[in-house]
Amino acid sequence: MPNELTSFWRNDEYTQGLFYGLLARAEQDAYDDDFLMQLAAYREAGGDAAHADIFAAQYLLANGDAENAALCGECAFRMRPAEPAVWSVLSRAYLGAGRHADALVMQGYALNFFHVPIALNIPASVLTQETLDRLSIAAGKANYAPYALSRMHYSPETGLEAESSVFFAEFLPVSQHITPAYYVGAYAEQEVLGNKHWLMNAMRNTPGLAENVGGDFTFDIMRGTRAPKEAAIHVAQGTEIIVPVIGTAAGQTLCAQTTTVSDVAPLNPDAPNYFRLNEDTALSSEEDFIVGTPIHIGHSHTRRKLVLNILLDALPWEVMEASFADDMPHTAHFFARGTTFHQHFSVHEYTYPSLSTIETGMYLQHTGIFSEWQAIELREEIITIAERARSAGYATSNLVGDAIGIYNGVTRGYDRLVVTPYCTFAHDGTERTIRCLEGCGDADHFIFLHLNDIHPWNSGLFQIPAAAQMRLPLVDRLPEAKAHVPSPYLRPSGFYQAAFRQSVHSADRTLGMLFSYIEEHYDPADYLVSLYSDHGVSIFSPNPYIVDAPLTHAAWMMRGAGVPERAVVDDLTSAVDIYPTLCALLGFPVDAPVDGILPRVFGGAGREIAYSNSIFPRKEYFLAARSRDYTLCLETPNVASVSGTIDLQYAKAEIYPRAHEKEAGYEIDDPALRAFFYPRVREFLKGIASNGEAFPPPKESNA
Repeated sequence: MPNELTSFWRNDEYTQGLFYGLLARAEQDAYDDDFLMQLAAYREAGGDAAHADIFAAQYLLANGDAENAALCGECAFRMRPAEPAVWSVLSRAYLGAGRHADALVMQGYALNFFHVPIALNIPASVLTQETLDRLSIAAGKANYAPYALSRMHYSPETGLEAESSVFFAEFLPVSQHITPAYYVGAYAEQEVLGNKHWLMNAMRNTPGLAENVGGDFTFDIMRGTRAPKEAAIHVAQGTEIIVPVIGTAAGQTLCAQTTTVSDVAPLNPDAPNYFRLNEDTALSSEEDFIVGTPIHIGHSHTRRKLVLNILLDALPWEVMEASFADDMPHTAHFFARGTTFHQHFSVHEYTYPSLSTIETGMYLQHTGIFSEWQAIELREEIITIAERARSAGYATSNLVGDAIGIYNGVTRGYDRLVVTPYCTFAHDGTERTIRCLEGCGDADHFIFLHLNDIHPWNSGLFQIPAAAQMRLPLVDRLPEAKAHVPSPYLRPSGFYQAAFRQSVHSADRTLGMLFSYIEEHYDPADYLVSLYSDHGVSIFSPNPYIVDAPLTHAAWMMRGAGVPERAVVDDLTSAVDIYPTLCALLGFPVDAPVDGILPRVFGGAGREIAYSNSIFPRKEYFLAARSRDYTLCLETPNVASVSGTIDLQYAKAEIYPRAHEKEAGYEIDDPALRAFFYPRVREFLKGIASNGEAFPPPKESNA
């Protein structure tokens, strides 16, 4: 197929036949020598490696070798973590190997997506709180931590039960390699001590808490360790650190003793309290307390004083480019002394998978992160940009965020995460960032702000700005509210567009305060500021198409150390390119394969094609592969599998001029363009294309 230019895709019928032959044997429990011979033939013919490992695990399990079956299953899981056949074989292999907690996690994935009941054929002693917490994550949605749609509880009398709840005043059940673990507290700033402690404890078990995201309660989630009533804090001579301490009880006090100080201070329970130390200090209290990751004071010449990444969610450059200076004057003024990328495209059409591409520089084919209905964790060896910064000695913090990267590990590089599911506004980001810099600007900071001011939401679920409501005439103020239409499918209307414009102006006004603060307090050589979006919006699409330019032509601009001034870049760039660009400008290593390419403006090779695709379980697959002048648009009549693969045998691929994407009559049948696009797009689709091979899904339960 690599040199085939008459049709875009042909499945390999030989390997497909071997696959279904193996599947038939497996369904008959015919795990014999003939099964092994056919499996060897499948591997030798270049069959899907994950599928081969699943069959191998099934064979080993059927022949009593649970431990090696688990090893094969884990190999498949690394390549295809959202494949239900992997969950099934690993659940059984882990059970056979005595790894009961791991078996339950695999069952949790199937429970969440297919409503397959948990099989509690394990000792009751295994159902510890730690195990139940891991199961709670697997059985729920992967976004909006620390909420849990299915917080699990067990008792011998009632068995396993789930409730809508939250992780609070406790450590999150994340992978063991994330150390110290994250402790969930409340964000508190100049308010009554203990008020958030009281509020969350009053409502944490209220029915519907998770579904209503706790009324947009703001959490302060911080890496930390539990101190059993006392902690010895070592401070190297001649240095300073700032230590966050979180209280665990109302009315709690903390005693601090050094060679020069011995005194007591009240602790705000379940919220960070900060102490600047310049010598060894003994902390003690009558109750346990949490010691957060210290912030090390001092600047290193190998770091910038401030690295600020602003994800302005859903900022559509296709829409904003022409009016940027008028609609966002403060932002335009600041980045006029930097570099703006005018042909920048998101990889996906919505936030959950897009954030992963930005933080890792990798496509979903290589991370497995693409659907919030599967709480799959990012593999340990994939190093996020924040982890790079943390290793370099930066104080890493996400001061505004919606928490969609916590359960899947995408934001695990941040020592502090201040998160609210929806209310993540620029005015909060501006104020929190300035307060942080005023409090410990003598440290080197890597700060991430994820702002949702301008993101459009369905009017049946979300309220638009009051200012827009006041200005709209009645005919536009009464939109047709279809409660279950996701934001990428919203259609153009005066209602949504007015809300968008109002939010753009509001975000720009408050970001202007932040940019002014940076200009007043930092030399350009000391900072690197990036502003980008994860996707665009559909509410300006003249001919809506899920990966059209209004929805995927995104914003990216930079200013600061190493960034050319007043540069306008018309080369193609992709969201995955942000990662290698930050690494290059900050001196971070890129010692693992990434899909991002360093733009030419920074000395890189640049890219020929930017890929934007929409892949969601049980929805049709769409791809827009854009070169400078042309776009290959691909769509499938069949739907994507739960595992994130699609049968491309009947995919329709057409090439258009960039200015006329998907417009009837503008299709181009050109051998030279097919010779350019077909091999490159096929290479991109490796890991997504299924070759028409699919394991039967679990039988869904309506219980």
